[in-house]
Amino acid sequence: MNFNISVVIPALNAADYLPLLLKSIQAQTLLPKEIIVIDSSPSNTAADITYQWKDIIPILYHKVDFAYPGHARNLGVKLAKCEWIAFIDCRTIPDCDWLEISASKAEQSGAEFVGALRLSDADTHFKQILRAATYGHEATRTLAGSIVLKRVFLQSGGFIPNSRAGEDLEWMHRLQSLEVKISWLTSPAITYYGFVGSLQEAIKKWYNYAMANADFEVRNNQKYIYLLLLISFGFLLSWRWNAIFARWDHGSIYYIPNITKIFIIVLFALYVVYRGIIKPLSVKVKLSFLLPLRWLEISFVGLCLDLAKAPGLILGVFLLLKRRIGGARSYLRIHRKPDL
Repeated sequence: MNFNISVVIPALNAADYLPLLLKSIQAQTLLPKEIIVIDSSPSNTAADITYQWKDIIPILYHKVDFAYPGHARNLGVKLAKCEWIAFIDCRTIPDCDWLEISASKAEQSGAEFVGALRLSDADTHFKQILRAATYGHEATRTLAGSIVLKRVFLQSGGFIPNSRAGEDLEWMHRLQSLEVKISWLTSPAITYYGFVGSLQEAIKKWYNYAMANADFEVRNNQKYIYLLLLISFGFLLSWRWNAIFARWDHGSIYYIPNITKIFIIVLFALYVVYRGIIKPLSVKVKLSFLLPLRWLEISFVGLCLDLAKAPGLILGVFLLLKRRIGGARSYLRIHRKPDL
């Protein structure tokens, strides 16, 4: 198979994972022509690893000041010499046939971008709980592990360089609007090992990512906004039910004592069951893992993550409203009838 591939790796404080990643790339059934490591870590550990690494695949190490993943990948693509670019992250380890099956998919489908499917690994009790509350055992579409033609990437304008998170989702969404021919692998070829080790770290990460990803996340998940509005309407209705329908007449058939408390308790109970059981089952977590009590741990962690994401979601709503109001004003300005 005649595929010239450059592997681009953004490395930020991920030196512990770099040796295993380089070893897995070295073991590929279809070897890349080069590996490009863009290191923005404050230490020189990654530099020492790459300089001491001995392999038939040349490694181009490039040290930069602090850079978000999108900016690091943009730099890596500019340095790449090959026709195809393969993106991989330090905390994501590919199977030995990752590049071969990705290249075969591109060749058979004529795709200019081949996206990857990822599984997630968890080696501690908390990480297993966190996995169940998030990705579960389901194969997830991801940028890491994808390959793209370099000319297509350059035509797209690359990743948003100053975004902490979400630049991968935004870029893949932009590819669709550019009518790039896209194909996805049908089975996972990479495994994610990057779950944080504590609830405090998870809350901080989900908060930061939600804030950085606010605009795109809201546009991509507007159904959750509608659900939130429906819940808010239900709360207001329960709060005013007895005043509107029973006129505070305790003898009325429409009077329901403590209706607001009942609504909140039922809503919370439904949330706990959904977050602890229904959602994990939907991402292929086994019921035997959830029972008898792990589902309560999962529900609690899920609640913490949802609360951490809430400020980003609220910010995204305001950004969405601002953009739509601005669009409406522009439309009215353009189509305004001239004064007679």
